Parts: sequence; C-alpha cells; structure tokens
Amino acid sequence: MSNQQSTNSQHPALLYNEALISQEKNDDLQALSYYNQARNKIRSIVSTSKYSKYIDELQYNISLNICNIYHRQYNLITANQFVSEALQIAYKLQQQDKITQCLDTRGEIKRLQGYYDDALLDHNKSVEIKLKSDENEGLDTSNSYVNIGNVYCDQGKYDDAVRMYEKSLEIQLSALGDNHPSIATTYNNMGSVYQ
Repeated sequence: MSNQQSTNSQHPALLYNEALISQEKNDDLQALSYYNQARNKIRSIVSTSKYSKYIDELQYNISLNICNIYHRQYNLITANQFVSEALQIAYKLQQQDKITQCLDTRGEIKRLQGYYDDALLDHNKSVEIKLKSDENEGLDTSNSYVNIGNVYCDQGKYDDAVRMYEKSLEIQLSALGDNHPSIATTYNNMGSVYQ
C-alpha cells in the first residue's frame, strides 16, 4: 500500500503532523498534499460542541501553515486567501495572539503586493490589539512596529519609518539588552533608510 493511500484513513491531526514533518524537510508539495487531505477530513467530520474548538484550532494551524508555504513561494494571492481564512477562524476562537499573528502576516503580504494602505491597516490593528491585551509593549509589539516601519520605508516615508524603528528599538533594548542580535537587525533597518 502506498504512503498516500495509507494516509487517506488517518485522523486529520495525524495528517497535520505529517505535513509539518514534510515542511521541516522543505518538501512543500508533500506538505500541501497532507494539509489538503487533513482539510478534507475535517470537512467530513460532524463538528460537535465537544470537539469544535479542537477542530477550529487544527483548521487555523493548517490554514496559516498553507499560507506560509505560499508566502515563501511568493504566491501572494493564494497566501492571502489562506491567511484570511485563518483570521476568520482566529476571530471565531477569540484568541488575540492568533488574530494578531494573522493580521501581521496579512499585512506583510499586502506590503509585498504593494497595497501599502491595506498593510498599514492590518499592522496598526495588530498593534492596537496587542496594546489592549498587554499594557506593556512587548517584543511582539516591537515586531509590529518594524512591520509598520517597513511599509513606510517602501512608501518612501523615511521619517515615519525611522520613528517606527526607534519605537521597536526602545522596546528591544528594554527587553533584550544592547548585545542581542535583534538589536543589530533593527539598527540595520534604520540604516537602510538612509541609503
């Protein structure tokens, strides 16, 4: 029996795990195959209240991982479709960390597509949610400021970009100290504005 045939009867979580293993091996084609099999299995499962949250979590992870594969392949339209699907599930689950992860990912996709205003909307919404859920600006918020800075840089709004990179740097220095590699990356981002 082939490996493909043996997976047809597997639980969606097992297919998901096989997809993760394939992704770790940089076998995107096989990973997508496993993810799609898992999605098909999930569609055939009657969602009961007992398992609905588990199924939603699994669907979220699958959708976001498929998005990441297409994002890495620069198939941005398809990546955007899957991150939007993951975002809907994240809102359903009411999990702020998942919502902000999707907004940041979608914002980056929009930036790469040249939809700067849409990218800024997603990144700013992510920062807004992060600041509401965590009164202290953490490293995750710092990353969002870098994302916003990248959009401004692409738009040629260099003063705004530097302002965002400085906000990120302030958080990073406070959380990581001045010898962490992330600090160098942020200084590099700031320096690239002046080139």
